[in-house]
Amino acid sequence: MSKKFITLLTDFGYEDHYIAVLKGIIYSICPEAFVVDITHSIPKFNTKVASCILNFAYKYFPRGTIHSVTVYPEVGTNMKALIMKTKNYVFVGPDNGVLSIAAEDDGIEKVYEITNKDYMRDDMSRTFHGRDIFAPVPAFLACGVKPEDMGVQVYDYHTISMEKSYVKNESITGEIIHVDSYGNVIMNIGKEQLDSLNVLDGEILEVHVGVIKYEIVFAETFSGISPGKLGLIIDSENLLELCVFKGSAAKMVSASIGDKIQLKKKS
Repeated sequence: MSKKFITLLTDFGYEDHYIAVLKGIIYSICPEAFVVDITHSIPKFNTKVASCILNFAYKYFPRGTIHSVTVYPEVGTNMKALIMKTKNYVFVGPDNGVLSIAAEDDGIEKVYEITNKDYMRDDMSRTFHGRDIFAPVPAFLACGVKPEDMGVQVYDYHTISMEKSYVKNESITGEIIHVDSYGNVIMNIGKEQLDSLNVLDGEILEVHVGVIKYEIVFAETFSGISPGKLGLIIDSENLLELCVFKGSAAKMVSASIGDKIQLKKKS
């Protein structure tokens, strides 16, 4: 049997035993699986951030990888547990929209509600469905169980809609969608939108973060920004990123996820 990859993405953090429990269950069911942690540092209960991180990461794994997500403030309710089969991957998680952006990006083929208790833990709790559903289900999938054997096909499920950035009157409006561990502030503004303003390396942009205006250089690399100064670059996902060379942009501008961004060329 070829090695089957399972990824885990949660808001559990690294201080407790929860991640080890998930991995222990997966390896007990399917020793041939290979488990990769995307991250367990999602802000608590923040399904929007989790969906963004999943969308950033999923596509770099081998075809057939099973992506399991447990960011689930609704745990213990009657919310459905889902398997989403897409063109190249399988996604497992709660029906709160956390899977939707990545799954739609890859192309959803079928969606199943997990109903067969044979593939859940016998002693189901109301507080730890990561252990009881979202670890065993991907493990059984990795060992060859088909999604249709685990539940019933459904056509209604929740999605998360991301606000779109837009260009108007030589200005781009967007929002902050992620702040990484370096303090880089990532926006939903793409390279093509910046290109529409014909912004060149070294140009100064007027950037409003909330109600505060900054004048910030656009650079092609981090080293094109003076140490300790704010800069703008296009990151590896072709998204605009506010950064500080060898520093934290998030701290410098007190930026938070969801803050509005507006930028234009300096007049």
